Amino acid sequence: MIKYRSIFSLLVVIAFVMVFASCKKSLNWDVECDEIEEQIFFTNFSNTEVYEIGKSRDRIRNTDTTENDWDILLSHNCVGEFHISYEDGTRDQRYAEICGDPTNSENDVLKFKIIEPHINEGTHKKGRVQINLNDNKCIKEFYQTVRLYLHPDMEYLKQWDEKVHWLSFFEFWNNANFAGERNPFRISVSLFKTEEGSVDEMYFAVVGDRDIRLGGWDPIWVEINEDFAVPFGEWMDIEIYLKEGDSENGRFYMTVTPQSGEKLVLFDVHNTTQHPREKYPDGYTHINALKLYTSDKLIEFMSANNKNLEIYWDDWTFYRNRQPEF
Repeated sequence: MIKYRSIFSLLVVIAFVMVFASCKKSLNWDVECDEIEEQIFFTNFSNTEVYEIGKSRDRIRNTDTTENDWDILLSHNCVGEFHISYEDGTRDQRYAEICGDPTNSENDVLKFKIIEPHINEGTHKKGRVQINLNDNKCIKEFYQTVRLYLHPDMEYLKQWDEKVHWLSFFEFWNNANFAGERNPFRISVSLFKTEEGSVDEMYFAVVGDRDIRLGGWDPIWVEINEDFAVPFGEWMDIEIYLKEGDSENGRFYMTVTPQSGEKLVLFDVHNTTQHPREKYPDGYTHINALKLYTSDKLIEFMSANNKNLEIYWDDWTFYRNRQPEF
């Protein structure tokens, strides 16, 4: 028995060493960056179209009516790669498209829709539609504004028996586990239902968590704003600011301005926005700037009740090295 225990222990050590050795430092830890404020991109989505570039990837093309060309995201020196990612599945299961604004058919917007779970994950499935900005350089301060509209059917989630803690709209990676970097850390913004059974309100939440490899994800900090009830079937202006830093210097800031109300600061988190063990900070190398990502259970609940799981985006702009007017 002792012999087998020794062999098992040795295998565990070897596996750990192999995992650690396979991980690389932050992608751009040795790249020199300036601190100049720069608008990287703006679009109103009008006059554009989604087109396929692979089995599970799309892009957006054409110059919109504000004279902004989507090819900028393929040539900008701070953005390594741009595409819409589904990870797996077919258009019958999920898609992104340019379509008419649900409140104004003369205005074009971007829609994300999930119909059924399409990605295998262990014994379960999940669904994903997201914009990926990958292999980025020198984005240590990220700032974006965008308009967000949640389909009225999504309010039906208030009647679900389950809590909702996995329905993500934005995600920022510093570093990314799927890119093989050491010390993966992410910040995600999601829609939360904090109680089981029927509720009157749902809320925005933001989580900063680290990847602990074999053990999954470990939340370092979590904030839920229960002062703002998220509206459905109504446009909201979202503002997000993210600064790379440790527990003394990191910052996450988010505001919302609903169509029917005034601007409200949802979060102003002063905490680590990178892994606590990070020694080579290099900014947000992988950014899911616009996202719809959730579990099979939630998708199936909506589908079984003939409800649409879809969101819309408009007027998206993002910068590096820009701070909001606090």
